[in-house]
Amino acid sequence: MNVINKVDWTIRAERSALLIHDMQPHYCEALDETVRTDLADQISRLARLCAARAMPIFVSQVPPARLDCERGLMRDMWGRGPADGVSAENAGRMTNAPALDPALDLHGLSLIPVTKRSYSAFYGNDFEVMLRRLGRDNVIITGIYTSIGCLSTAMDAFMRDIRPFMVADALADFSEAEHEAGLKKAAQTCARIVEATEAVEHLQARRPQRPSTWAFDVC
Repeated sequence: MNVINKVDWTIRAERSALLIHDMQPHYCEALDETVRTDLADQISRLARLCAARAMPIFVSQVPPARLDCERGLMRDMWGRGPADGVSAENAGRMTNAPALDPALDLHGLSLIPVTKRSYSAFYGNDFEVMLRRLGRDNVIITGIYTSIGCLSTAMDAFMRDIRPFMVADALADFSEAEHEAGLKKAAQTCARIVEATEAVEHLQARRPQRPSTWAFDVC
């Protein structure tokens, strides 16, 4: 795969958050079993490293639609969507991610839920607000699908002056061609593409200090 980056950004653990994008069984079932297993293993390793570096880990999920109107135009394109996942009512109270693909090994990690109803992980929620409050202006994107939701999220982040890093071998799509096309478009327009080995190297470069205080919403 020949992807040429236009930017030379470097991942800095103290400024970064990890996003595990839409790794729900409903979406993972479209993947080849080998691709699905390898993807889950790669994301799990990155997540555990990020946790060890005191980095926030966000998990985006599409909640089940109780009514057709909740899906909007997404229903015309993709149908009713997932029947699994947490509901809109209890998404904000999720402390783990029971609706994630069972191949992911995230046991014991603190995961921050991001509920969305369209392609981008920033759509219709406080994802940007949470990143800003945690002092994070880099987002490391993993999950599915490379050329759809992950690319949309990268573009959305870029337009908010948040640097998106897409981890090529921790992302997947319906086909290798679509995966490569998504990475090339991101590299041309909005993101830096990295391999997991490069991401690990940058994250291990120096150990950030865990913040002694946190900002809380009192509104």
